[in-house]
Amino acid sequence: MTTPGMFPSEHNPDTAPEGIAEIERTLGAALRDFASELRLADAADFAAFIHIGHMPNLHAIVQSSAELYFKPGTIELAEPGELELGWFAPPLVTLPMKFRHAGVRVYFRLRLAALSAAVEVESIAAEGEVPSSDLNGSLQRALEAARIVRTPPPPA
Repeated sequence: MTTPGMFPSEHNPDTAPEGIAEIERTLGAALRDFASELRLADAADFAAFIHIGHMPNLHAIVQSSAELYFKPGTIELAEPGELELGWFAPPLVTLPMKFRHAGVRVYFRLRLAALSAAVEVESIAAEGEVPSSDLNGSLQRALEAARIVRTPPPPA
């Protein structure tokens, strides 16, 4: 089990595409608070909505968590998701997600467990003439631009 809030790479370094682990670390770090917020939802709700394929409720949970940290339409649920639920292990929820902002598109799986979360990137693309060696830099800039910056209220 990983440390709470950590996003380890799900890929085997020997078989993963070059740079994908770095991209997963970048995305995981940016989604840490979002994933923690999602884990505040009851696992039974995720289980029920995934089991019956009720996308509107899953979408609502994801959107309400995303809107606290990212601009609207930036992070979205792509499909209903998967659930690993058994008698002898804690639940594991896998949500197929997409991130879109500033010409960068990432399709990834967000895995949520009781005390940890992980990101597994399925694909990443950037508009324009972005070399594959700079996809991580493009992602970093897009994530930074997509983040909602909250300013604290002035002291009374």
